[in-house]
Amino acid sequence: MKILFIGNQGNTGYRFVKWLRERGLEAFLAIPKNSNLERSFPEWQSPDLKNGYPAWIVPFKENRFPYFFPNRRLKKLSRQYDILLTTGMYILPVLKLKKPVGFLPVGGDITQVPFASDSIIEEVFSFLYRRRIKNVARIFTEQKDCIWAARLLGQGEKIEKVPFWVDVKEIKKNINKVLLDKLKEKYSQYDWLFYNPSRKNLNPDKSNYKGSEKLLSAYSRFIKDHPEKKILMICGLHGDDVNAFKEKVNHLGLGDAVEFVEHMPLPDLHAYMSLENLVVFDQFTLDLSALGGVAREALALGRIVVTSTDVKASDFVEAYGEECPLLPAFNEEQINRRMEEIIALSNPEVASRNQDIMTWAENHLHWEKRIDEFIWMLNNMHNSN
Repeated sequence: MKILFIGNQGNTGYRFVKWLRERGLEAFLAIPKNSNLERSFPEWQSPDLKNGYPAWIVPFKENRFPYFFPNRRLKKLSRQYDILLTTGMYILPVLKLKKPVGFLPVGGDITQVPFASDSIIEEVFSFLYRRRIKNVARIFTEQKDCIWAARLLGQGEKIEKVPFWVDVKEIKKNINKVLLDKLKEKYSQYDWLFYNPSRKNLNPDKSNYKGSEKLLSAYSRFIKDHPEKKILMICGLHGDDVNAFKEKVNHLGLGDAVEFVEHMPLPDLHAYMSLENLVVFDQFTLDLSALGGVAREALALGRIVVTSTDVKASDFVEAYGEECPLLPAFNEEQINRRMEEIIALSNPEVASRNQDIMTWAENHLHWEKRIDEFIWMLNNMHNSN
C-alpha cells in the first residue's frame, strides 16, 4: 500500500508520513513550494530540514487556483499511489484525483469552509466542497465540532475517530536549549509564568474562537488578589484579533503584567514550555472533547495545562484514554479558580505533578503507542475501495 499525503497544514502531513514510514509503510508527502504559511513547512518543526528535504518529501508548484483544482504535477504524482491523505484546504482539489481520499480535518476546513457565503468566491468554493465531499473515503477526526460538520454534510458514516498525536521524544530532542538557558535567566525573578501562546481570535461566532479575553479578565482579578506574588503572563502575538487583544490588556491595566512574544518555531515554543515555573493556558471556548496542538505539546513536556477540554467526556476518553491530568476551565470564574489552585502547590507537588503529566503523555499521546490503530484503518480503507 503506497500512501501520498498532500498538503501540510500545521505540519500534520509531515508528522503522519514520518510516523507511517517509521512503521515501514511507503508514505510520501507532497507540499506546496509557494505557501505563505511558515508553520506548514517541515523545518518549522524540525530545523535541520532547512538544509534540504529527504526524498520522501516532494515539493510541488501550485497552479493559479490551487484550492479549486489539482495541477498537472499532482495528477501525475497521485497515479503512483494507492490512497491519498490530506488536511486543510487541499481537500477540495484532492477530491478531484481518482484515488481513495482520507481527510484529517484540523477545524475550520470542515466546520466553516463548506458553509461560508460572505463572497462569491466563498459561495463557489463551499458549493464545490459540498458536492465533492461525497467522494471522500474516510474522515479521520475525534473533534466533536468536526464530527457534527461531517454529519451535516451527510458523511457521518465515514468518520473514524482518530486523535492527533505527538512525538514526545522528538519534542524533547528539538528544544532550543540555547534559548531555554536565556529564558531561565530572564524569568528567574518570577514565582509563576502564565503562558498563552494560542491565536488571538476573539469572535465567538467563528469556529477558530479561542476565548483569550476570558483569560485576561480572570488574570486581572487574580493579580489584584495576589500583589505579593511575582507573576507574569506571556502572550503569543498571532491571530485575527491581536490589536483588540492588546487594547483589552491596556484597558484592564495589565501593561506591566503581560509580555508579548511573536509567533515562533516549535523548538522555540518548546523552550518556553520547558520552564519549570510555567503553566500553559490554552483556549477557552465551548465544551470540547479534543486537545489542541498547544495542549498536546505542553503535556508532552510535563507542563500543567489549563484549557476548555472535558477530559471526562466519552468522546475524549475514547480518543485519548482516562485520567488525563490537564485542568479543565470554560469560563472566567473557573480559570480564576485554576490559578488559585496552581499557586497553592508547593515545589515538590509541582515536580510530582509534572512527572505524572509527562508519564500520561508518553502513554496516551505518543505516536508509537497509537499509530497501529491508524494503519489498520488505512488498510480497511484501501481494501474497501
